[in-house]
Amino acid sequence: MNSSTNHPLGWALIGCGGIGNHHSQWAVSTPDVGVRAFCDIDADAASRYYEQFEGDYYTTDPMRIFSDPDVDIVAIATPHSTHADLAVAALHAGKHVYLEKPMAMNTADCLRIYKAMQAAGTKLMINFSIRFSGATRAIKSRLQPPKVSHAQCMVRRDDLTRWQWDAEIGGGPLYDVGVHLVDLLCWMHDAPPVEVFATGGQVTHGGELADPYLNAQHGCVEGNTSRKRRAFNIVDTAAATIRFANDSVATMLMSDAGYNTVLSKWFFQFFDGEQSAVLYEHFRKVTFTAPDPVTGELTSETLTPPPIERLPLLIDAIRNDTDPYVPVYPGILATLLLEKITESIHSGRPQEIELPIEYRSQL
Repeated sequence: MNSSTNHPLGWALIGCGGIGNHHSQWAVSTPDVGVRAFCDIDADAASRYYEQFEGDYYTTDPMRIFSDPDVDIVAIATPHSTHADLAVAALHAGKHVYLEKPMAMNTADCLRIYKAMQAAGTKLMINFSIRFSGATRAIKSRLQPPKVSHAQCMVRRDDLTRWQWDAEIGGGPLYDVGVHLVDLLCWMHDAPPVEVFATGGQVTHGGELADPYLNAQHGCVEGNTSRKRRAFNIVDTAAATIRFANDSVATMLMSDAGYNTVLSKWFFQFFDGEQSAVLYEHFRKVTFTAPDPVTGELTSETLTPPPIERLPLLIDAIRNDTDPYVPVYPGILATLLLEKITESIHSGRPQEIELPIEYRSQL
């Protein structure tokens, strides 16, 4: 690996899909990065990215990238269920990793990634997109940790044959978009969650997923019918209340029941006891409301600050041997919270949230 500050760091992508396109654009726009390779199980997809972003080669074999001494950073933008094995293999090979969310599909795999990173002495950053928003960062800097907050993501019903809606491969909307909500709440409240109570489950897609005959009536080919059956146990709707260690509370609402143009897909509110912040327009815009220090009258201010560049933050962590902007600990915590939300939905009872003691001080 090349850790010299005099040379660009070699970069490779595994997963040449829609999210991989964003990672590739970040790589080619970062001066301190040399685009090296592209990998996908679909050779045509890897070839297209190789040509579009001018890499040195493309491959369908991740091991070629892991064994390449000129690759320093591996971006992983593959289906959720593959994150753990690919990240662990990259770390064992001594690579730094930029990993898509969720970190993994279960806490045990998250901890496996963490241990591999510790053993390798390399860096891993997670792509929790909302943390890079300029509006979100403004809230983090201007408000005290909120006493009360609300996070919401509502999306349109989607094609159930997409891998994101497969229970084993993608985990459904809770793991696809809900993970962003729980991560942002934990970051803003600046304290670990200690208890969650949730309700919901398979609310919007129960009938169409449960009835194979109905699937056949909709013209599903064999593969798609199988995919829909396997998606039967996903959580497509979750309404949760989270209590944090500092006694602050948050509510979370996530569903693919529909979309509206008033609040849009993402909507957040934070209240610290003195002032409030509303985050909206796909977390691009924030409106702060606070009492005037002289008159006490409420005044509002709306800001649209630009986002920060992502990949340079990982580069800085590598060069300076510091924690990345979004390190592994939030990834572990977010997946744990998703597991507890699911358990609460299925059991009908609140769930305590506890990490193994050796990780608690790092969150």
